[in-house]
Amino acid sequence: MHGVLKSVPSDFAVNELSLYEPTGEGEHLYLTVRKTNTSHEELIRRIAKGFGVKKRDIGVAGRKDLKAVTTQSVSIYLPGQHIEIPKEVDSIEILSSTRHSNKLRIGHLAGNRFLVRLREVGANDVPKIEERFNSSLKNGIPNAFGPQRFGNKGNNQILGAALLREDWEALIEELLKGNERHNELASKGEFKLALDAWPFGHPAERNILERLSEGKSARQASTSVALPLQKLWMNAFQSDIFNSVLQKRVQLGTWNTVEEGDLVWNFDARGRSFIANAEDLQCEQFLNRIAEKRLSPTGPLWGEKMRMPSGEILEFEERVLASFCVKRDQFGSHKKMIKGARRPLRIPVEKGSFRVGCDAEGDFVELGFDLPAGSYATTLIDQLLADDE
Repeated sequence: MHGVLKSVPSDFAVNELSLYEPTGEGEHLYLTVRKTNTSHEELIRRIAKGFGVKKRDIGVAGRKDLKAVTTQSVSIYLPGQHIEIPKEVDSIEILSSTRHSNKLRIGHLAGNRFLVRLREVGANDVPKIEERFNSSLKNGIPNAFGPQRFGNKGNNQILGAALLREDWEALIEELLKGNERHNELASKGEFKLALDAWPFGHPAERNILERLSEGKSARQASTSVALPLQKLWMNAFQSDIFNSVLQKRVQLGTWNTVEEGDLVWNFDARGRSFIANAEDLQCEQFLNRIAEKRLSPTGPLWGEKMRMPSGEILEFEERVLASFCVKRDQFGSHKKMIKGARRPLRIPVEKGSFRVGCDAEGDFVELGFDLPAGSYATTLIDQLLADDE
């Protein structure tokens, strides 16, 4: 089926759902801000500049989409400073402010509320989309990582895999490849010329080229990449493995059921997990909680501190890991960047609304829904627009 998402930024509105309410006192200024068509990095830069602080003094609970209108909380470390709060900082709207004792950190949110408009939807497809949307509200959806997890070029996971394997030549080849003149110069080993021709705004590529032009080894050049970017690549590789596990369980029909040995995610206990045993699978209350989408099987975000399932589920996840040509202990060598965690294979879609309308941009299908933290609205949209087969 056909449908266009994000024709204009206002077609994709996101409102962060707070995990807790600020106390009104403390060294951290909490702002509720709204940005339009602005990246996460640019948001941090503008807030830091506007309030005269370092970027490290800024805290957020989650990253929000670029091409969208998004509302979220931001914390600023301002001990002992009580200042007048402007209504706007460099096009970032400030809706409210308060104080709290701690910095906002990634994950300090309950979820996100979305209001999405799809354009260019065929009249015959509207009933199908509504039917699928209602099914998602009833049954939940597979909790896949969306394409934004893998970067603009869709290769963050490839870079993460090379980094994990410490295959420095492969990492550099992937990072510098392309069809432009500067890419061709790099592929020929003309690193100084490639550096001179390489566009600004790509610090990782330029840092590596600078080291290579100085005669440094591939390993030495690769370690010049900033640690936050290395972590981003590693996280993308974790996500790629998770998506593969999820895809295989969708094919098996077990993504929304619990098998013996599964580590089960408890949405009512903020994601605490437990191993499902044979007795659980015979318990009516347990089965009802699965049907109510309060429990979900989980998949792996590999790392040293990740909890392991048991039995056939563990064997299955290890086979998937082996298909990526990495071993479990390789994650332990990078524990400062990736600790490991579990992620639910299924997520609930809640507080749904559906309507068809028309505005200055034309006809639309509007969807309203809530998703838990760490989930992607684009995953739901992809399901709604998927071809019948």
